[in-house]
Order: sequence, then C-alpha cells, then structure tokens
Amino acid sequence: MSWLTKAVDFDCVAQDGMMLAAHDEDEDECVSNWGACKSESRTYYDESKKIYRATFLVSYDPAFEMELKCVGGCGGVAEVCELIVSNRDYALLDRVLAVVSSKEESKLDVKSCQILLQMLLKSRKNAASRVALVGKILGGLSSSEEPDELLFDTIIVAVDKLGYTELSDTIGSLLNDAVRKSGKDICFFLRRMDFALKLNKRIEGEAGLEYLEAAINDMSRHGLTHVILDSAAAVSTIVNMVATYDDIDLSNMVEACLDFFHHGTAHQSLQTMLDRAHLLEQLLTTEKFGSLQSSLVEFAADFTQRAKFFTIQGSKAKLEGEGRHIFVQATAFVIEFGAQTGWDEFGKYTIKSVDLFSAFVDAVMSVSGLALLRDVLNKCLLQYSITDHDTSIHSWTVKKPNEPIIPPTPSLHVQKVLELCPGIVQTVDKEKRLPLHYAAASATASFDVFMTIFEANKDAASIRDPATGLFPFQLAASNGNYAASFSLLLANPNIVSSAVDDDDAPDVSDRKRKRSS
Repeated sequence: MSWLTKAVDFDCVAQDGMMLAAHDEDEDECVSNWGACKSESRTYYDESKKIYRATFLVSYDPAFEMELKCVGGCGGVAEVCELIVSNRDYALLDRVLAVVSSKEESKLDVKSCQILLQMLLKSRKNAASRVALVGKILGGLSSSEEPDELLFDTIIVAVDKLGYTELSDTIGSLLNDAVRKSGKDICFFLRRMDFALKLNKRIEGEAGLEYLEAAINDMSRHGLTHVILDSAAAVSTIVNMVATYDDIDLSNMVEACLDFFHHGTAHQSLQTMLDRAHLLEQLLTTEKFGSLQSSLVEFAADFTQRAKFFTIQGSKAKLEGEGRHIFVQATAFVIEFGAQTGWDEFGKYTIKSVDLFSAFVDAVMSVSGLALLRDVLNKCLLQYSITDHDTSIHSWTVKKPNEPIIPPTPSLHVQKVLELCPGIVQTVDKEKRLPLHYAAASATASFDVFMTIFEANKDAASIRDPATGLFPFQLAASNGNYAASFSLLLANPNIVSSAVDDDDAPDVSDRKRKRSS
C-alpha cells in the first residue's frame, strides 16, 4: 500500500474562512503530507485560536490500482509502463493513456514513451489503431521532457512503418510545444535538426527541410547562448551532420550555429573557445561553406576578448596536452583575421607568466613552425614588455639561493624567442615587412624591445618599410619613439642622406595614404 501514500494528496483545503492542512505528527507545523490519515488544522478566526482535528477515511477500488499509481506522478506512470511492456497489455495501456491525458502531473517520461512506441510498432494491431496510439503516446510526453536520440529514431521507424502523412500532426505538435523548447542550449536544437534531416529523407518535397528551418529559427529565438553544456558534443554533432548529409545545403544551419556560439562569447570558457576553433577548422576543410570570413573575424575578436579570463594553468595544460594543436590553430585564426586591438590583448595574455609563454612558444613551433611564431612576434609580442602591469613579473624574475633577486629586462620574452629562432628577425612576412618595421610602427613598443630587435638585425635599419615607404628611424619618430629613432641614426648616420636622396621613396601624400590604411 506504500504506493497509495504517493497517490493521495492532502493539500491545504480552504472552507468557510478556515484552513484545513495536512499535518505531520512528528512536526509542530502544518505541512503538505501525502497520504496522512490524520490531519491537524489551525485557524485564526475572529481573533480566537481554535484547533480542528480530523481523520480522513480513504477508500479505493482495487480494480483501479494502476490508475492510482499513475496519479502519483511520472514515477508511478513509468512503473506501470514497464509492466505494460512486460505483459504487452494493451488494455492497461488504454487505461494509463486516459490518466496521462487528463492529469498534467502524470505524464510520460522519455524512456516510457520510447518503450511503449517500440512495443506498439511490433504489434499486430491495424495501422489506424497504431497511428492513434502513437499520437496519444507522443502527446502524453511531459513538456519538461525532450526526446533523446533513441526516441527520435523510434519516431523515424514509426514514420517508416505507418507513413509520414498519418503522423505529421503528431510530430508537429511534439516539436511546436513552446514550453518544451524554451530556454534550451544548442545541443537540444541540434538533436532536432538531426531528426529533421532524417525525416527529410522520408518526405516528398521540401516539407522535411521545413522542420530543419523551424529548428534553426527556434534556436535563434529560444536558445540560451550563455549556457553551452557540452560544446565538444555540439561541435561533433555539427561536423557529423555536415559529413552525413553531404547532398543537402546546410549553409543556413552552419551559419546559425556559428552565430549562436558568437553571441554567447561573454560566458565561454577556454574549452568552448577551442571547440569553436575546431569547428571552424573542420568546416574550412570541407570547402562547402566558402571562406567563412565573417565568422573567422568574429572568432578572432571573441578569442582575444576572452583570453584575459583564461587561467594560466588551464591554458598551459592545453598547450602541453591534447589541446595543443587546436590552440595553435586558434592562434593562427587570431593572427590572420584579427585586428591590432585583439593582437594587443593576445600578446599581453601570452606573456602573463614565463611558464605560459614557454609552453605557448614551444607549441607554436612544434605544430606550425617559424612563420606563425614570426607573425605572433610582429603583431602581438613587440608591442609590450614583461614589465607591463598585466604581467606576473615575479614569474619572470630570476631567483637564486643566497643571491640578490635579478629583475627581468622588459624585452626578456623577445630575447627568448630570438634564442630559440635567431633567424626570425631576418624573415619577412607576406607583406614583406621585417620585425624591426613592426617594432618601429608600434606606439607601445618599449625602447628595450625595439633595441633588442635592432641589435639582432642591424641591416634592417636601412630597409624601407613596404607598408609606409619609411625607414625604421622615420617610422619610430612618427610614432613618438624618439629615443629609438635617435639610436638608429647614431648607429647609421648615412641613412639620413638615403632617406632624402632615394628616388624610389614615395611622395608625402602616398606615405600618408598608406599609413592611414
């Protein structure tokens, strides 16, 4: 009889200004107590305190025992459903579905719905009866429950056996339930998209793709961008769908998913950002979705925006572990599609500590090579010193027992790069610029960083910057780095005459135009 205590609800009952409430004998207060036989009620009536005691007599018909179990809630319904499947009791199924349809608290969970459908699809009932029962079973699914992959696949089997036309209204009602789809994360909607694509193969015309478009629109309208429970699973699902449905144009789906990730940037972890980079890498590999230029630009900005929130230990673990490849790929996206504001943030992030910086440089060299490290040096590292306020100076400080602490030089991070790759200062990037040109063009590069680059390649001082047509000493002066400009002139006074007499130098208006661009 324990099930009965779960089925009978002695909630508060108001009558004639007095309140009758269930009371737990072990407590001194009125509580909601399912199945109690005795109840104590307290009321405040005309300022006089009275206590009313009552005993409830519960009677029931044993023939309706299963219905009473279902009244107890979804747990009771699930228990009865397992009994139905075990005994293949269709009469009891009809009785249970009557309760499910009439009482909101007694709905089917996903597992119950799935096992009932499986049983029904194996039965010898005529098609019309099975169609009607499928509608009742799916209609009885609780609004708080969403079909999992197994249930969706079972619905697909039902469509194969009973026909889409016969089940279209039932499927539409299931997917259009506003309560069910409100405030869900991306994986919820991806399951629906996958279901829609499977359904599309079984429907003539474009009706199947209408389900896909509906799922895409629902994700944009109802999805919670700040809650991505499993970004790796989401990315895997997207990649698998692109590979599986090779004959269908999924551009709208891919664009919507990338937008969904982008709009949730403010709440994303390092792992989610790396999963996004992996998704972009995989999509580019397929060559189905064009250059993805706007999405890559958004990612570059998002990654550098979030970088300051990444922990040093978390980032270091990725760079030294299985996340190394995709971290370097994310870096490549930042360099190719980012802007100076983002590069500045990324540079300050990489030099936060010497351990993080060392792991980062090692990862870039092992995964990508000299070219990417040179671009990182030019765009992200030359602009800042390790003595800047955002850097953990103590981690860069040399500490030896019984010796004075040696403070780091501002350019120690650049020196470490040059020690690893001495020839990096002689290599030009795709714009034919040298590291000295980038150092001279930066208004934030310290004198120490500038001179470290110059001492490593003094010949670069006599090479004009292809982007502006200026010599490094001119470029440094134009950006307010007068000490660096003067030092270059002291090292090579003849460069002044070269700057004046060079017939190949662009005119002033041309230089201004290039610098402004």
